[in-house]
Amino acid sequence: MKKITSLILVALMSATLFAASFKKGQTVYVAKDGNITETKKSSSNKIASVSKGDCGIVVDTAFGKAKIEFKDIGVTGWIDNKKLTNKKVVRGSISTNLDNFALSGKGSISASSIDNSQLSNITETSEKQE
Repeated sequence: MKKITSLILVALMSATLFAASFKKGQTVYVAKDGNITETKKSSSNKIASVSKGDCGIVVDTAFGKAKIEFKDIGVTGWIDNKKLTNKKVVRGSISTNLDNFALSGKGSISASSIDNSQLSNITETSEKQE
């Protein structure tokens, strides 16, 4: 019985060592969509949802969760640390106008995603540069 209890304690301690931890005042970003709850308890009521890329400040931490103040959405609550990162997260996709896009001889463009007028414009521009 003592061996089982010891093994359980070691497993719990190692799980907390490998879990992401954040410090009070640290800026964090939502890495995966999630829910903000009133308290750190798993049975707590949901007060808001956050989306990938939302930014907040750590107010408190406990038991693998962090209390975050999300100023942009006006909410402060608890979220699982697994949903957070300290690295800035980019939302959505990045698009560019082909008129402002230059390959400089280092790459290629798939013609399947652009129409013929755009393709001929790219060809004309590249011939002028040479």
